[in-house]
Amino acid sequence: MTSSTELILTAIIDNRFVYARTEDEKAEVVARVIDVEHPQWTSLLYLWDRPCRSMRAHDVEGNEFPRHQMRVYTSPKDGWGAINFADEEAAWETFNPDVPAEAPPSYFDPGHGTEFDRSATIPLELVRKAVTEFASTGKLPLCVNWQPARLI
Repeated sequence: MTSSTELILTAIIDNRFVYARTEDEKAEVVARVIDVEHPQWTSLLYLWDRPCRSMRAHDVEGNEFPRHQMRVYTSPKDGWGAINFADEEAAWETFNPDVPAEAPPSYFDPGHGTEFDRSATIPLELVRKAVTEFASTGKLPLCVNWQPARLI
């Protein structure tokens, strides 16, 4: 990968593509992913040297995506969320061994009710840190704990 100023953040938010090139644009996308309720969809993030595109959304011949993806679910009103990160080697989800009983479920796929393991639920500010780190590096964030993702 090249420097973060040359990388483009593609976010699929509420099933719509959004692109960010500058640090300010990336911060705006991160805030939109984390601070806004998305009841039907998790947000998908990619950092790459070009915008990601899909056949359906862009009327192109083939899908164009890198080999890594971050899936983000948040519940801003409750202050919790969960992240799944996958690349060509493996998949991980956030890890919290001490999720309080009052924390709501985190959804891998809210539209179908598919939940993350409860131990993937982390405080919203940790979600923010991890997504911000990913928007800069495109790699598995080091600021949170991870566990192998279960197959869903």
